Amino acid sequence: MDQDRRDAQAWATEWQIKRKNRRWLVLGAVVLVIAALYFIINFLTVHMTRTTYGSVEEMRAALQGRFETDYAEDFEIIGDDVTLTYYERSHYDLDFAQRYGYSEYDDSVYEDTVEEWDYRHGVIKCRWMAEIKVDKDGDLEYYGQKFRKSNDPKPVPFDPSILDPEPATEEPAEPDELEEEQTEASEASKEQTDEAETEAIEEGVLPAYGNTEG
Repeated sequence: MDQDRRDAQAWATEWQIKRKNRRWLVLGAVVLVIAALYFIINFLTVHMTRTTYGSVEEMRAALQGRFETDYAEDFEIIGDDVTLTYYERSHYDLDFAQRYGYSEYDDSVYEDTVEEWDYRHGVIKCRWMAEIKVDKDGDLEYYGQKFRKSNDPKPVPFDPSILDPEPATEEPAEPDELEEEQTEASEASKEQTDEAETEAIEEGVLPAYGNTEG
């Protein structure tokens, strides 16, 4: 009887070990399937939504020049140097200034350097700015803002002395819905860039002179 009991206990222990091993094998297989699906989905997403390139040189050459939004911002890439400018719209758009007033502030200009041209994923990685993605049209995407390739030169501010004087009793015009959306998107992008720059200064990536905002 004792031998039978020992045999039964040994069989039970062996069965539990095999069952545990099978459980780990199933779990491992599930993890591998999930990982494979993740990489497949990520690969398809990148190639469906971004422009990829054959080499660093090809990507760098394709993305030289100026990229602008529908509002009052632009990227300029010269070599590995990146300049992001948020224009003070009232200095460039006479109608806008006449309707909403001429701002006392200057443009906000941020400068950075490309550290990696990630040509396989269509991403520009800089020292401190957030990643700049290249969408399927070959345009830039930064904090949800689309910057389209442009051959136009940078805008030139007008002379504020040409503004018509406004009647003292006239209230400033309210922006329309589209202008309000563009303003909010631009301000959100600028705020996030400011935060990234502040973090870079605190971490010693940038010297503590800040941006060139007036």
